[in-house]
Amino acid sequence: MTRLHRLLLATLALLLVTANPADALQQDKSDRTTPHTKAKARNKPGLKSLAPKPIPLDQAKQRARMLHDIYESTLLSMHRHYFEPGKQQPIPSRAMEDVFYTGKRRWGVTARWLAVSAQAMNIDHKPRTPFEKAAVRQLISGKKTHEEVRDGIYRMAAPIVLFANCIRCHTTRNKRPIAGIVLSLPVTTD
Repeated sequence: MTRLHRLLLATLALLLVTANPADALQQDKSDRTTPHTKAKARNKPGLKSLAPKPIPLDQAKQRARMLHDIYESTLLSMHRHYFEPGKQQPIPSRAMEDVFYTGKRRWGVTARWLAVSAQAMNIDHKPRTPFEKAAVRQLISGKKTHEEVRDGIYRMAAPIVLFANCIRCHTTRNKRPIAGIVLSLPVTTD
């Protein structure tokens, strides 16, 4: 798998998490599968639909604009980092930080990588806050998300599965090595 493929996988994971972080990851499996998606799931183990239930039009428009910005930023980042002759190619997580910048600047979504059960390639990815340290424990235990709302900020940590090519650098003895991503969004609390 090339760096470009890993970048695309990381982008897909980011988009799945940001499209509907709380609802999509916690929906009942029966709510999100159709005969078509069940057939696809049989053909590709481990892939499940995270399609949310229908949402109001104004929310759909906002999500569509956000996803457009993220997809566009990802495409531009891939071209800038991986298709310039003679340029040294960065690791995919570094290239994705361009996409994180777009999400923060345009949508107020802060994203940061989190070292979970594999060697961190960047010390900035080690858990720093009590939330991140708790998230690492939860993700290692197999939990799909770790969330909190504090001081008007919703935080969610979710796993990023590391594949064979990732393990070349992120050495680990774990059978299922994972990294993580932490997303922070301002919210109103009632």
